[in-house]
Amino acid sequence: MNQGVLRTIKLLAAMVLGLAIPEAHAFQYLIPYAIMAMLWMAFLDIRPAGFRRQHAFLLAANWGVGLVAWAVLMPFNRQLAIVALLIGLTPTATASAVVTGMLGGRVEFVAGSVLLTNVTAGLLFPFALPFLLGSQFAMQTAPFLKQTICVVLGPLALAQCLRVGAPAWTQVLLRFRHFSFYLWLVALFLVTANAGHFLRAQWHAGGVVQIAQIAGIALVLCAVNFALGWKLGGAVYARETSQSLGQKNTLLTIWIALTYANPLVALGPTFYVLCHNSYNAWQLARHNPLGDVPKPTSKLRDS
Repeated sequence: MNQGVLRTIKLLAAMVLGLAIPEAHAFQYLIPYAIMAMLWMAFLDIRPAGFRRQHAFLLAANWGVGLVAWAVLMPFNRQLAIVALLIGLTPTATASAVVTGMLGGRVEFVAGSVLLTNVTAGLLFPFALPFLLGSQFAMQTAPFLKQTICVVLGPLALAQCLRVGAPAWTQVLLRFRHFSFYLWLVALFLVTANAGHFLRAQWHAGGVVQIAQIAGIALVLCAVNFALGWKLGGAVYARETSQSLGQKNTLLTIWIALTYANPLVALGPTFYVLCHNSYNAWQLARHNPLGDVPKPTSKLRDS
């Protein structure tokens, strides 16, 4: 079976299992630690390098899509607007470089996108989200700043210190990088368990409609991100920019939604996981119809 399809099946299974065992929501406090571990493993193989002008376009689009979607939906439904904003502002996924390598793209470009968008999110989220989302966030700016810096910038600093100070140990650790994908599955299980617990407790007549609306927003934004990224990348970096903008580090914004909003809002980036991984599976199958996924063009592995 094509590895992209198998990967999506595993993600779907983790989410279904989480919905089936809502009692596991009691362990949601482990989610930020899972994010930190995954980012740390991703940053181990990222070296500071020059950025292309397409990186500037990518960062502007990353924030622009979220802000435009938020502004359009805010007059009609505040909760859906928050969902759209969090999805749009979500930085590049650590696994995007892997998929890009499998598709024959430039892994180094996407690794730079991971670094740029995740660090920018860690620095700006504590100030931008309270400003955009109002009083419910206003009193929590200081702890949010502390948490996001720890979750995003902490792994970056530790990874770079290890990479520079102990390169031999770094190479040993990178051999086990594929285990971070299973850490991701555990985190998604906990996220969906928390969402399932919330939905069972808060279920009402309009619940199905609202969930369908959230899923629709995730699908539309996924399509917009991949298409816009392809356009912004131009003739040289179309695939890389598309993957960087479309494949997102949803665990970060899922954690933010669970901590500062509610599990219903967290369903937005949760649905986005299925959307971008389904598209990735289709890309990999189309790129290599026989199902033999080529090895990434760098040391990066799945995460």
